[in-house]
Amino acid sequence: MIIKNREIVVEPGSPFLNDELNRLESAEVLTQFVLSTKDPMVVCLDAPWGQGKTTFLRMWEQHLKDNEVPTIYFNAWENDFTDDALVSIIGEISSAIDELSTPEDISKTKEYLDKAKGFGVTLLKRTVPVAAKIATAGALELDKVTEQALAGFAESIAKEELESYEKSKNTLSAFRDSLQELATSISSKENPKPLVFIIDELDRCRPNFSIEVLEKAKHFFNVSNIVFVLGADKTQLGHSIKAVYGQDLNVNGYLRRFIDFDYLLPPPEKGLFVKALFKRFDFNSYFSTKTGRDSQYEGRQSLEMFSEFFEIYNLTLREQEHCCSLLSLAIRTTPKDYALYPLFLCYLIVLKVKEPDLYKSFVNEEMTPAALFEHLSSKRGAEELIANNYGAVLETYIMTCKSHRHGTNDVVEKYNEVVNSTTASDEQKARAKRILELINKFDWDGGVGILGYLVNKIEIASRFSS
Repeated sequence: MIIKNREIVVEPGSPFLNDELNRLESAEVLTQFVLSTKDPMVVCLDAPWGQGKTTFLRMWEQHLKDNEVPTIYFNAWENDFTDDALVSIIGEISSAIDELSTPEDISKTKEYLDKAKGFGVTLLKRTVPVAAKIATAGALELDKVTEQALAGFAESIAKEELESYEKSKNTLSAFRDSLQELATSISSKENPKPLVFIIDELDRCRPNFSIEVLEKAKHFFNVSNIVFVLGADKTQLGHSIKAVYGQDLNVNGYLRRFIDFDYLLPPPEKGLFVKALFKRFDFNSYFSTKTGRDSQYEGRQSLEMFSEFFEIYNLTLREQEHCCSLLSLAIRTTPKDYALYPLFLCYLIVLKVKEPDLYKSFVNEEMTPAALFEHLSSKRGAEELIANNYGAVLETYIMTCKSHRHGTNDVVEKYNEVVNSTTASDEQKARAKRILELINKFDWDGGVGILGYLVNKIEIASRFSS
């Protein structure tokens, strides 16, 4: 059995071979979209953090390359240590130029790149803030600087800025022209295609750097045959923008200045990713050894419980992976002849990952079992699970997990009241009778009072990190 989930391999020629989320359709739709125009364009691939954007973008990058679409992948988060986004973006183009160009066109392509670099350096020099120049006046003792001298200093700066304005406009135009030539030179002459520049992890960058990437991509690279694709959680990106411009900013209005189109990466179907994770973690090699009367179904129970709870608690793909990692570690630290109680263990793991404060409150005796079950019952989408047999078993585990063996009278009394009630429905009475049967069974086979046993497994697993 595997402890840590393995990275997905993106195979050239078959980039979606290991795609477990059925996202090839999105790649094909996006490919057709970016190839449908020669106009400059910025597209945002929007999905919450942890929903597999980076994996998808890496697969789509290779898909584009396989279809002879010149493509550059740029991880903004790994490059936000630089002082200027323009430097990073031009540097990424420079690094990819050999791969993008054909041998016969490489010299011409590098010529255009050198031109773009030259104009880019000029633009960088001219975007030094005036405030930095004014700040140098702080090196002087203001009480010794006359008002006339300070006024002359400000006037000279203003004159310099006015003179450079026209030069900057001309330089920006020349920069864009050289980029246009560069994009054209790396495209097939018979079947011209745009240069697709993928910028990933934008929402994880420093707020200032995120904004700068947006501005530079739109204003400096706004030329035909270049398409920017931004991988970002727009909600999180909005928080970064507000951190710079204030909480009252209209984020959607601001982003619309830079982003032409959004594409919402669809979430995977229920249970699809967890099945892939069970395969990757090779849980079957462990569960296939559990052949006892009660333990032979632990594998199926684990899979079905995770599938249900991942949906009910809306876990991201990254959180789902974390849950499976904890389960893997819990299994590895449990002797094979010990019970795993997966119906309840999986639920506690999900609470630990998704709602740690609630998990801690329940474990630390601040929340009663009845309150926890009420919390679960109130979750949207939990009704179907609670109504079936797994739900009855889980309710029994929850209600008796803090009891002592042969000390379940208070729990039994509650369900007896339902059975003997004159107002309860036949369905409610049947469920109460079923739970009373389960309580009696658990009392003899060790299923009562298991909270400490399972929490210990989870906490031991949580001590490991990767």
